[in-house]
Amino acid sequence: MGSGQSTQPNFQRRPQVEVRDHMERLQRISDLKVKPVIKDGGVLELSMTQADMLYRMKETHLFDNFTVLKNDLLPYRTLPARSVLTSTMGKMEVSIKERSDGKIGIDLGLKNLTSIPEEICYNSDMQQCSWIDLSRNKLETLDNLELLIHLQEVYIGRVLEHGKLYGNTFSKIPNQLYQLPFLKILDMSANHLTELPPSIVNLRHIECLSLARNRLTDLPKELEQLRSLKTLYLDGNLLSELPEFLSRCHSIRRLSVRNNKIARISEEIPLMEGLEILNLHGNELTTLPENMGEFMNLVILILSSNKLRGLPSSMEAISTLEVLGLEKNAFKFVPSCVHKIHGLRMLSLSFNEIDEVSDDIGQLKYLDRLWLEGNKIDNFPEALPLAAELDDLRIGQNGFGALPDSIGQLYGMRDLSINNLGLYKLPETFEWLYNLRTLNISDNNLSVFPEEVFKLNCIRELQCAGNGLKSIPEKISSLSNLQMLNLRGNSLRDLPTQFSKLSDLLVLDLSHNQFREFPLPLCDTVSLKYIDISDCHISAIPNEIGKLRNVQSLILSRNTFDSLPPTIYGLVNLSELRFADNGVTALPHEIVRLPKVSIIECTNNPMEDPNLAIIGAGMNSIREYFLRKHFSIRKGTINLQVIDVSASGTAVATLSQMKTPQSLGGAKRRYELHKGVLPTKVV
Repeated sequence: MGSGQSTQPNFQRRPQVEVRDHMERLQRISDLKVKPVIKDGGVLELSMTQADMLYRMKETHLFDNFTVLKNDLLPYRTLPARSVLTSTMGKMEVSIKERSDGKIGIDLGLKNLTSIPEEICYNSDMQQCSWIDLSRNKLETLDNLELLIHLQEVYIGRVLEHGKLYGNTFSKIPNQLYQLPFLKILDMSANHLTELPPSIVNLRHIECLSLARNRLTDLPKELEQLRSLKTLYLDGNLLSELPEFLSRCHSIRRLSVRNNKIARISEEIPLMEGLEILNLHGNELTTLPENMGEFMNLVILILSSNKLRGLPSSMEAISTLEVLGLEKNAFKFVPSCVHKIHGLRMLSLSFNEIDEVSDDIGQLKYLDRLWLEGNKIDNFPEALPLAAELDDLRIGQNGFGALPDSIGQLYGMRDLSINNLGLYKLPETFEWLYNLRTLNISDNNLSVFPEEVFKLNCIRELQCAGNGLKSIPEKISSLSNLQMLNLRGNSLRDLPTQFSKLSDLLVLDLSHNQFREFPLPLCDTVSLKYIDISDCHISAIPNEIGKLRNVQSLILSRNTFDSLPPTIYGLVNLSELRFADNGVTALPHEIVRLPKVSIIECTNNPMEDPNLAIIGAGMNSIREYFLRKHFSIRKGTINLQVIDVSASGTAVATLSQMKTPQSLGGAKRRYELHKGVLPTKVV
């Protein structure tokens, strides 16, 4: 990158075909009004509503298949970025990166900074950047930040992977932010803000403002003067109410106030005419204002984890509403107004106290997802087949012990959860659900594997844990598209010989069964990447385990074997090995030939070769241990036992005997030079 110019790196974009592979899924879960659009080069355009629906429905993994996702849709999500230029300033390495949306920025996250180095703000390349990440530091000031006049996005706090939030220690909004003329996105999550000053009005071009996880108890009236503000995050603060002036914030489209202390919603709030998404999860609401029906453009309403017992009848007038989240409240029945919100695509009433679902549920012709698990429902809702668009039904953990034949009429169903219902069998019509992709029948009384399931050859994910199964039929091979299989907590003693024909199987949980001997058909299922066979009384690990060349995670904990076979070096993609609570005394030295191992858990084993202290010290300690072990010095002669400790499989040296002590030093140096090709960690 030269001065005054931004270099556009020539890295390969994701091909358009990869995006199109996911379009069928997107078309079904996005809103009816605007379908997702793919532009040339695999760029996907999503509305803010569509993106939030993906997030709400836990489909965020689909984002990884898109080249571009507008940053104001989900500002918490870190877009992928590639380094364009790396500079060393003092003792610190500074990266200029291009994000997958094409914007160039400065990554200063996790640098242990207390202030921004002057060299950065005066650097001509840095001054052309449009975003800066300052999260995960110890900043006390933003002096000189105003010199980066092209900044449009400033991240002082961020939510990264797994929802983990990183911030700084600011107790007020730094004045330097008011001097950035093009600032559109400001994330000050996870700081120590207790109030917002009236001067916040100076953020006149701000479009997305995140103040989550602070200590705010009130909001200043000046917020209504931010005419460009579209997205406001106030999650995890101490707000007890939403101020009435928000009704005049007509530009706000998304308002999230999760996990506060809000007990009352003003009747002015439904007058927010531009609001499309309102998230009130985790508050203390017992009632809602009677004029809730005055929301003109509301598409997503999340009211989960409150104390609601009913809804105002006016809500039936919200014709735009498509997603309604009511789980974890105190509903004893489905509110009648819900049946009249005809545009609903997703309805969640899980974990309430509902004992009956009326036939009126069939009026929701466009219902795509219905979640009712964890209630007290005694009978399967007979009207559900009338919901022709139903794609995802979760009705487990209820009181009925049988499924009606009418369930077979839900031909379009793709995701079905009927766990923990006390089922002894499945109806014959179950095989009509030929479009099923995921099926959860765990924690029932299905002691014999249901024959009807073998007709569902589109299934990719099958949960069948905790049923007391004693065997798996050879017909399991008919599930040729199966990618994840959970058989945890049954009474299995072996696997069928045809099991290895599950050529697409990636994830397998066999824990808490009664195998005693390692099931050999498992060793021929070479597609597997994750295996959990812990708590199965297994007394020996066979040499055939070396065939599992694609396995990345292997869990063997709490069995009874006392050694690992040397053929373990065949697991060339293994990154995680857990065999805690067994009787293993030694690691096979072949384990150092596994180039990707990063985690080995072997607690509660009588380890001697090497001992637990050496293992706990990490890869370097293990490497040195094996090297020292194979040097032996005798009077007048130095014997060197040659072992293969390289990741590539080539021998380190071919020395057998050397006569002089000087030669020993040379041999050691050659070993030292070879360390660089060994794995980074073995414990």
